[in-house]
Amino acid sequence: MRISPPAGRYALLIAVGEYDDPSLNQLRAPEQDVERLAAVLEDPAVGNFTVRTQQDAADHEVRREIEDLLTDRADDDLVLLYFSCHGIVDPFHRLYFAAANTVRTRPASTAISRSFVNEQLEACRAAAKVLVLDCCFAGAFAEGFKGAPQGALEGQVGRGYVVISACDSYEYAFESDGLVESAPRGSIFTDVLLEGLATGGADLDGDGRVGVDELFRYVHDGVVRRRPDQKPKWSAYNAEPHIYLATVPAPAGRPGAPDGDGGGIAKAATGAAPRRTNYNRHQAIVARGFRAGADLVRRTFGPLGRRVLVEDAAGAYHELGDAASVVRQFTAYDTRDAIGANYVRELVEGVRHRVGDGATTTVVLAQAMMDGASAALRAGANPVALCRGIESGAQAVLTELADLAVPVETKEQLRMVATIASGDEVVGDLVATAMERVGKDGVVIVEESNLFGLELELTTGMRVPAGHVSPYFVTDPEGAEAMLDDPSILIVDQRLAAVPELRPFLDLAGREGRPLAIFARDVRDAALTALIVGKMEQDLGTVAVRLPWPDEERCGVMADLALLTGATVVLDADGGLAAATVQVLGGARKVITTRRDTTVVDGAGDADLNRRRIQGLRAELDQHVGDEERGMLRERLSRLSGGVAVIRVGESTEGQLKKRRRQIDDAVRNAKAAVEWGLVPGGGAALLTIADRIGARLSRSGDEALGYAVVIDALVAPYEELMRNAGRDPLAGPTDLCRRGPEVTFDVVSGAYVTALDAGIVDAAATLRQAVTAAAGMVCRYLMIG
Repeated sequence: MRISPPAGRYALLIAVGEYDDPSLNQLRAPEQDVERLAAVLEDPAVGNFTVRTQQDAADHEVRREIEDLLTDRADDDLVLLYFSCHGIVDPFHRLYFAAANTVRTRPASTAISRSFVNEQLEACRAAAKVLVLDCCFAGAFAEGFKGAPQGALEGQVGRGYVVISACDSYEYAFESDGLVESAPRGSIFTDVLLEGLATGGADLDGDGRVGVDELFRYVHDGVVRRRPDQKPKWSAYNAEPHIYLATVPAPAGRPGAPDGDGGGIAKAATGAAPRRTNYNRHQAIVARGFRAGADLVRRTFGPLGRRVLVEDAAGAYHELGDAASVVRQFTAYDTRDAIGANYVRELVEGVRHRVGDGATTTVVLAQAMMDGASAALRAGANPVALCRGIESGAQAVLTELADLAVPVETKEQLRMVATIASGDEVVGDLVATAMERVGKDGVVIVEESNLFGLELELTTGMRVPAGHVSPYFVTDPEGAEAMLDDPSILIVDQRLAAVPELRPFLDLAGREGRPLAIFARDVRDAALTALIVGKMEQDLGTVAVRLPWPDEERCGVMADLALLTGATVVLDADGGLAAATVQVLGGARKVITTRRDTTVVDGAGDADLNRRRIQGLRAELDQHVGDEERGMLRERLSRLSGGVAVIRVGESTEGQLKKRRRQIDDAVRNAKAAVEWGLVPGGGAALLTIADRIGARLSRSGDEALGYAVVIDALVAPYEELMRNAGRDPLAGPTDLCRRGPEVTFDVVSGAYVTALDAGIVDAAATLRQAVTAAAGMVCRYLMIG
């Protein structure tokens, strides 16, 4: 059973624009007002409220929601209640709030009375209670109140009961283009209120917070300037001056930017006229959930990162120190935070599976980009244009990373990146040894062992860039792999669609209890269904791999597979699968497939034939052939001669075994990525260098320039987070570091500037490429939430 979240900030926003009584004009403003206000209040960078909204409800439903909001509140809570609807006064000038079913001439029985709302607020235990009324005659609510502000120490959370009304007790509240008439825009009062909260304009004393008294002064002046005949009113009962409704959103341009920075979003937006916000409450919900998960992940970042306590779905706590473990266990208190937390989980798992490292860097970058994008939306930027700018900025970063990277040339460099990815020097050394022996085109896989410890074995095998055709073949959901031990191998150069031709081979697999791996031009329809059903219902170990390449390339791969496994390629010219017997089957010690590729380990083919094939291919390569043919020959040589390194892992418990396997898998992926893309200085130095180089290149104008700046401004975030977790000033040093040259980084452990490669503080360029790409893609997805 889930426990309740800790005491905090709660808001209920009530909007009624559709009325059954024809004497009450329909309103378009309330629905818009509530959605926009909810977005700002829920935004973790502004209000950080838990917000509920209610629209066009009957009077009894409204009263129930109000009671639910105000009952069982804690002593240190802040509650905010907002009405946007018709205000009705009876002949005795008593105020009622109209509900969807309100009869204008019978408000006492069909509307929400002022006395009910006031009694509920007075009975509520929350320290601070704020009522905001955007309706006609709203000032009548506080008749009899006496403003009695009391002193409070600076920085205290204020206490008291405050009412902010859109007008006085005898005035109308205006929508944007008329007197309580249908309008295409929100009300004047709420427009100004939103402007003060979202932009920070209501922070009149400049302390970075918006107090309720400041907000009223800002709203009063803004409304009166637009409508001199409407005067908002303020009433308070035992209220202190430090009831803070919001914090001022951080400036979009990052502080402490290196010299040469284009000034970020702030500079790109200079001179722009204020625009209506494009930030909506659904984006605020995602941003809040993302921050809930990201804040835990960020604390684990770097060599001096913290361990965090994470509560799982069952209410149990776990002490964790890496991003992957955190996102697997984390469960948000509020169900609305779940989707944002899932964004974090997808980022971490996706980056880990692709390059084995950089998950925390990705989350830090994504949080910084999301903050910048949210600020741009609040300033009125168009989300589609922002996405274009973000994509342009990410591409510029990738180009600079390629220029900054240096190739991996030594085993020691491999050991460095493998150790960083795994967090274990023994694993790093073993992975470096394995890759050194099989070469950059070789394959490294991890197997479980019955013996305790780590063991390295070299064997024959190959990897082809084609994976299983259906996720139903997966046997290891965590790794998204299908793993078959001692399978039969069937290689068919035709499209398999019918069941009868497959039946003899499926029957053989069932009788012998031996898995079956099929490589074919295509596998579909009934044939694919039969294989999936055989696995799911009959416990047959099956997997199908599609090789949909041009004839010459496909034939070469199939010939190499047949040579490795001892299989015979089944050809249409020989009668196809219908004429084949089980003698065409080959074998291997293991076949491992993912969505992208397939690895065959220790095939049953003739090793002498394999060596002669390699010699023949080298002889062909020496002949004068075209570039395309030479490329295909090189690929075949790599497949046949690369070999496979098998790292066997044995641990005393299942949990330790899984953890060790994940360490090695991450190290292998990261080392392979480093070989492919090279190395760059670590510790955030590479991204700082790139920000310094391209910060002034606003390749677009307007909102696209804001999107470009979102990416560039975010590049400093990993360095700052490393410094923060090491107990150092996060704003100190970026400019000085950039001036020392691209090969230098800052060692947060020793507190000294060092040459990155010599000190072993390096990142695989592919890791940062993936981090920037994934973070930018996630933020673009976030921007397109409507």
